[in-house]
Amino acid sequence: MNMAESTETLLQAILIISALGLLWLILRRKSSKTMDENSEYSGSARDPQSLSEPTPEALSELDRLIQKKSDR
Repeated sequence: MNMAESTETLLQAILIISALGLLWLILRRKSSKTMDENSEYSGSARDPQSLSEPTPEALSELDRLIQKKSDR
């Protein structure tokens, strides 16, 4: 077995072990209950009204982007 073959064999072993380790982590995470079964995720915002009003920082950023676009 020459140097190239032994390097390739070593890299294949490392990749196989890595793949098996990642698969094990994925399956372990999937099987464990990360969220409590009693709590449900609604997906709604905590304060939806605040999302419709732009902040001064957002307005200044918008002005900067518009200015940058018009300078081209």
